[in-house]
Amino acid sequence: MKGMITTLPALACVMLLAGGHARAQEPAAPAESLPEPLPVCQLDPRDSGKLAVEPCRPAPPVQPRRSVAQVIGRMPAQPASPVVPIVPLPPSPAVPMPRAPQPIGSCDSGGCRDAAGARYDGAGNATLDANGRICHRNGAFMQCF
Repeated sequence: MKGMITTLPALACVMLLAGGHARAQEPAAPAESLPEPLPVCQLDPRDSGKLAVEPCRPAPPVQPRRSVAQVIGRMPAQPASPVVPIVPLPPSPAVPMPRAPQPIGSCDSGGCRDAAGARYDGAGNATLDANGRICHRNGAFMQCF
């Protein structure tokens, strides 16, 4: 029984392939051998998006097509771009790293002072220290960048 179960799918595949192969070898019927030739395709005069009669066949060419040699032209030569020497930039000044946040001691309407007594001028969260660096207030701490 087990051998029969495995051979049935294999047999079905063989039959399917053989049937497709047999159909592929059948010659296509020429259009002249059809009982009634299809009419030439024309657009419906009332609706140009539809055909007047379906199915239909394409119209024969007005003139026979002629062969033409394909000409592929070359791209014009481009002059080489001039070589521009790259001048190295001078070394940039060292950017100081931001300090660790400082605890704020007291604040007034013009700014705040940290625990060491340094003054931060400005209102709200954005202030400036004595060197003009931008400082940010985050709760009870001030950090300058």
